[in-house]
Amino acid sequence: MKIAIVSMIREPWGGSEELWAAMAAKALQQGHTVAHSTWHFSNVADKEQQLIEKGLLHIPRRGFVPAGTPVLIRLIKKAWYMLLNKISNPFSRLFALQPDLVLYNGTAYSIANEKQLLNLLYKKHIPYCILAHFNNDHSREITNDQAAVIRQSYQNAKKVFFVSRRTLDTAQRQLAMSITNAQIVRNTVNLESLSIVPWPAQANVTQMALVGNLVTIHKAQDLVLEILAGTEWKNRNWHLNIYGQGADEQYLRQLTAFYQLQDRVTFFGKVKDIRRLWADNHILLMPSHMEGMPLAVVEAMICGRACVVTDVGGHTEWIEEGKEGFIAEAASVYSFGKAMERAWQQRHTWQQLGEQAHNKALQLYGNDPAQSFLNAIEQIVKGK
Repeated sequence: MKIAIVSMIREPWGGSEELWAAMAAKALQQGHTVAHSTWHFSNVADKEQQLIEKGLLHIPRRGFVPAGTPVLIRLIKKAWYMLLNKISNPFSRLFALQPDLVLYNGTAYSIANEKQLLNLLYKKHIPYCILAHFNNDHSREITNDQAAVIRQSYQNAKKVFFVSRRTLDTAQRQLAMSITNAQIVRNTVNLESLSIVPWPAQANVTQMALVGNLVTIHKAQDLVLEILAGTEWKNRNWHLNIYGQGADEQYLRQLTAFYQLQDRVTFFGKVKDIRRLWADNHILLMPSHMEGMPLAVVEAMICGRACVVTDVGGHTEWIEEGKEGFIAEAASVYSFGKAMERAWQQRHTWQQLGEQAHNKALQLYGNDPAQSFLNAIEQIVKGK
């Protein structure tokens, strides 16, 4: 079986790449051919390189202009890529492999921007699936013309995989269609063990963690800093640990200084050892404006930690108020602040809630999400 994967991510790696990568590793191990088309970057991600060493065919494509490129150079490069793409389709090398199936890995709606990919799929009648990681529950961020493209792409797909039921329901509402070929899948986690991480031995200071890309329009870490700057929080014994990298790191550091929280907030950057992270922290804060189903929440729960989250994406499918964590109705200082306050007043129960979170996460996560995903793809190819 030949599987071709197309990623739309605009950086070498991210959480959206974990599921296809784990599935690809299984497929390569079982003798299948797997190719991956991603934008051309100046460096290859470590996990991509590991797959290449196992036999993955890495096929970068042109067209990506990095953020921060001067405006004039950006315009020239964009124009040049448009010209080249009119001369030859940027996916031609991938399709020359004659794949049995193409898996498009992106947001719920990014396929609307992939007309050259769709043209080849329709022209060559190659079966394809869409793996939809994300949409915005609260805002329909697509035009009517884009919605029409997405509807057609969903209807022609063999399967549209969603990482949470909420993401699927939101897509059906925002596209005004029933997605009858939808299937829910689980993202894989970056954990060597699925056992509970022992509770931090030092409990005199409550350690709270923000884990994720430092992009506030998405993850809303700035809301937590404003909440913690309040008088009631300044008089409490806590420390905030921020893990991750992203475009808003400087802003968040400036905000930390603005609120005079430098002694109570630590930036750790991106960490690889998630279990080590949870050996040092008591609870996860996830004040997101929008989500699919973030790995950080699933990993925290598996490690035995309760979470304070917003009611977006799949959060309420994994967490029930007061059982596995605490849920804010919205990503606002008022709402998330109240959820953090409820959590703080019940901090003596956090270890017990973490155990319940662990059990719930294992129940939903399943035995082997990567193999289950590969099995679904194999069934599609067999029935094409």
